[in-house]
Amino acid sequence: MSKIEHLQHDGARVGYRDDGEGRPLVLVHGTGGDGEANFSGVMPYLSARRVIRPDYAGAGLTDDPAKALTLDRLAGQVLAAVDHAGVESFDLLGFSLGAAVAARLAARQPDRIERLVLVGGFVTGADPRSQMQFRHWADLARRDPASLARLMLLTGFSRAFLAGIDDMESVVAEMVASSNWQGIARQAELDLQVDVSSDLADIRAHTLVLGNQQDQMVDPKASIALADGIGRTTLDWIDGPHLALMETPKPIAELLTRFFHD
Repeated sequence: MSKIEHLQHDGARVGYRDDGEGRPLVLVHGTGGDGEANFSGVMPYLSARRVIRPDYAGAGLTDDPAKALTLDRLAGQVLAAVDHAGVESFDLLGFSLGAAVAARLAARQPDRIERLVLVGGFVTGADPRSQMQFRHWADLARRDPASLARLMLLTGFSRAFLAGIDDMESVVAEMVASSNWQGIARQAELDLQVDVSSDLADIRAHTLVLGNQQDQMVDPKASIALADGIGRTTLDWIDGPHLALMETPKPIAELLTRFFHD
């Protein structure tokens, strides 16, 4: 059972989960997820680590009344959780929007982060397809959450995975009931503004970039752009969709274990 902690930071009540013992590893979730939803599948494979999972604004354990989100605000919330946990030096993994948050944090805190993993990340959300997708997400999050839940399932998971779900509408209903849709709208609006191109050269951590080859949410080429912009980087691939961390956590955990033990 995770230990759940809260702290006050810059007008927000930030929550995080704290599990295990060992070298600290901080996991940063993506748009529409939280530390539990995105990473619960991989947690059993990280039992040798102390794992800290902050929820940033718009998600899970965190309550933030700010209307507009920025990468700096989310990175500040993640770092505040790490500081509250009493951690100085740590490894860091960011997924999707969380990869942009992690890249910003790694660029600003180079002396504290030894190893960095960016999964399904992107340098910028400025390309036309991303702009259309994230505007659509923000619109649906505010006026039709069930339709956004269905869209995220259809584009986030593989065809084979979805074919194994007998009662899809029950899954949709659970997503609608358990998600912070106004928060997701604010996160999607931040996705529109993401640009970490100026951060990449300042990242000094040994970095693993993991792209999803079957990704329908983020162009797999975005992982190549991330890797090209960072110095000490290994680029590897997951043969899966954007939400492969949730669909097939074991092979991803194996890649992480290999990277952390190199």
